[in-house]
Amino acid sequence: MQFIRPLLGASMAGVLLLSGCSLLGGDANPTASATPKPSKTAVESVGETFTEPADCTTILPQSQVDSYAAEKIVLLAGPGGIYGDQLVPDPTPETLSGGISCYFGYDSDNPDGIEIYSVISVVPIDASTRPDIVQSLIDQGLNEGENAAGESTYAIIGDSDANIPAILNVVNDTSWISVISVFGGQTFFEENVAISELVHDQVYN
Repeated sequence: MQFIRPLLGASMAGVLLLSGCSLLGGDANPTASATPKPSKTAVESVGETFTEPADCTTILPQSQVDSYAAEKIVLLAGPGGIYGDQLVPDPTPETLSGGISCYFGYDSDNPDGIEIYSVISVVPIDASTRPDIVQSLIDQGLNEGENAAGESTYAIIGDSDANIPAILNVVNDTSWISVISVFGGQTFFEENVAISELVHDQVYN
């Protein structure tokens, strides 16, 4: 699916302030902490088997990776990313819950020129962890709803003019998928929905 996006840019630092993250100063080693971790045990759910991606290189299908690459969007950070965990040392709520967070955006020879486009996360959950995750999303004031598959969603469309990102969280019995676009508005929110569906197809079989 193709989307027509406004020509916008956002610095890495500005985006990370939104998510409570910070940049690592100094001469970070881009290849450190990029070793893929083993995938976790598969979990059955409603006729599908959930398997957490081994790293960020498999969180999206190759067709979407290629589509991003055509727009110069690459996997910057997260397990398997260009900068591994060195670019974003502070954990996201998703990684604190046992999942992975993957930062896609525009690379640059100048560290100040690196720009994040979106953050895509996947977390394995179960009956013991789901209530706290759901409550944390509700406490953020996100709008509750359901997607086409009947899964619970917690989202906000956002507004680029007001510097409010488009955020989508999809929670079912065995996984939490989140997609945060740096930019807000209907176009970017609809892309988040499409990306969440692609991620679902990657982690369930």
